[in-house]
Amino acid sequence: MRRTQQGDKQAFSLLYERYSNSVLSYLYRMLGNVEDVESIGQEVFLRAFRFAPTYRYPQKFSTWLFTITRNLAINQSRRRKRSPIRNITELNLDGVDISGDPYQVAARATDDLEKQEEIARVLKALEHLPTDQKEVIVLGVFQDLSYAEMEEITGTKAVTLRSRMFHGLKRLARSIGGEEDAKE
Repeated sequence: MRRTQQGDKQAFSLLYERYSNSVLSYLYRMLGNVEDVESIGQEVFLRAFRFAPTYRYPQKFSTWLFTITRNLAINQSRRRKRSPIRNITELNLDGVDISGDPYQVAARATDDLEKQEEIARVLKALEHLPTDQKEVIVLGVFQDLSYAEMEEITGTKAVTLRSRMFHGLKRLARSIGGEEDAKE
């Protein structure tokens, strides 16, 4: 790492080769989601390179690196807990007409029975939201529109739309994921 601090990029690639498997293994055990593991694993090494000047010899490099890894894993876990509804975007409903019977929509969206059940559960819970909250979730999450675009479509100020999104997602999370998810 001291060679990296002196500008030797080749030295950092050796560190990457030596520690990447350990970092990815740790992240997988902590997060369980392969996509998260890969993206956070990359972020660990980007930060290690970017913050190389903060490393102080004789501190053990692996301890320093795993501190970065641990912090990023904790941040990711917190993000997931704050947003239990993130699963909606992972349901991959792009191009699927979400109107109609939730079970028929789910059957059209995927052959995976577990995902079908999850899609149907989310869509059924969505039906029970107030119209203003449902609208902003459909536009923002399912249609992937920005708040500026939603403001233009609805004529409602972005700050109000954000509030509706927050409260709608919180209510949706409560109905599909239980009380404890919504409280965090």
